[in-house]
Amino acid sequence: MNLHSLRAASLFLLLLPVPSFAQQVVQRGPFNKPAQVLDETQQWTTPLLVSSDHDVEIYIPDVTSSDWLGRNYSDFLNRGNYTLTTFTFYKTLKACRANLVSWGMGDADHLDACADIGYRVRQLTVDPNQKSVQLLNAAMVDQSGQIDPSSVQQPSTFRTWDQLDETTQSAILKANDLVTQQMKIYDARIHAPHGNTR
Repeated sequence: MNLHSLRAASLFLLLLPVPSFAQQVVQRGPFNKPAQVLDETQQWTTPLLVSSDHDVEIYIPDVTSSDWLGRNYSDFLNRGNYTLTTFTFYKTLKACRANLVSWGMGDADHLDACADIGYRVRQLTVDPNQKSVQLLNAAMVDQSGQIDPSSVQQPSTFRTWDQLDETTQSAILKANDLVTQQMKIYDARIHAPHGNTR
């Protein structure tokens, strides 16, 4: 694992529980949709919906916040990438079960547990230049918004955008457009003469 991947993974550890407890990363709103999510800066933000289909909705933290932009600005400027946490809201049990099967957890006990799972959280390194994402960490999140410690995965999976399923690809493209736009605004703001931040 290179230094950048190690740094990104350590950011996700802020979202992960120590083995003895589950940390809350989602605050539920109406219809169990996420009303607040915990970002890499340990701030609660209003999530932004970036993609949806019949089975899932995919949200990201508020990437317009100065804290989030400040944490990712150096990597974006120097390496052309950034770390993004996504929150998948399961609208159906089928979607949760499909994810568990893909993780090698297709036994009856795990699949039955989907009744208590509301979301999945993933941390990615997004590289717009290579049009790729690297999955650093993932975990299931229960109905109360807490990470299920037994589900934490650190697969370090690499995918180009065209290898992603349609809903995830749509989420990454929309998120990347927003991040790129906000980074330009942030860059102009911090380089404004006389500290003008308006």
